[in-house]
Amino acid sequence: MVGLSILSSPLWAAEPILVLSSSDPENQAVAAGFKHYFTGSIREINLEGSDAQQRIVGEQLKGAPPSLAVVVGDLAAQMAQWYLPGVPLVYCGVSRAAKFSFNNPQVIGIYHEPNPLEQLKLVPGLFAGKTRVAMFYSPENVQINQKELTQKAGELGITLNFVTLGSIKEVPAKLRNTLPQTDLLWVFTDPVILSSHSIQYLVLEAVSAGVPIYCGDSSLGRRGATAAFIPDGEDAGKLAAKAATDLIHGTRRSKQEIVYPKGKLILNQKIAGLLKVSFPASLLSQAQELIQ
Repeated sequence: MVGLSILSSPLWAAEPILVLSSSDPENQAVAAGFKHYFTGSIREINLEGSDAQQRIVGEQLKGAPPSLAVVVGDLAAQMAQWYLPGVPLVYCGVSRAAKFSFNNPQVIGIYHEPNPLEQLKLVPGLFAGKTRVAMFYSPENVQINQKELTQKAGELGITLNFVTLGSIKEVPAKLRNTLPQTDLLWVFTDPVILSSHSIQYLVLEAVSAGVPIYCGDSSLGRRGATAAFIPDGEDAGKLAAKAATDLIHGTRRSKQEIVYPKGKLILNQKIAGLLKVSFPASLLSQAQELIQ
């Protein structure tokens, strides 16, 4: 991994860079997948979750812009927005991507969740008879196609209730209003909704109301959701490597592009038992993680 002092060297100023927001397992999984599939040379930088590190690295890169930036996580994406305008960019695992404005058509995003349509298709098998589904999300941060999802839900015999939130303070009241008329709570990865404290609150309230939680977030998926379809980090890295290669080879785009990684299924049999949810054997065998 490159040290900060090397960033000032003009010898590699135009080389591509891979910037991780931190060393958390999700970021490392994406980085490992990227490095496995990317065949060119690239310099790796880790911001270690530090705002100060973000500023130092950003200022140095601003003076010697790379030919391409691959950024993983929100902190690295924010750095790219502030310090690397116009630089071809691939971003991965960015939960606030809808809020960022890169002002550059040469941008490819690897979404921070599997395709919402693919998540929705799993609902009838995972939650048989649960037809009233409430989607918790912040429009400021989450990019979804309501029309497309509503149409697919209708085909599956599901009624979707889109519950939008503007801040974490709205969660308690909207939960109280939503849970009594809901069979399943579908929560999107979103910093407005999910924090270390709110995850515990969401799980306690939902379980108390007898409502299972479904999500695409790895933290919530391992801390109380009944089922989760989370992004496959290696596949996200593979997609990022392909996107980076396309941009390096001069594939021009008229607008920004978003692609979706494959998903990994997490099933919490302990919570499922409490809520009398029974997973079919076919999905149990497909699960990458079973929480007992």
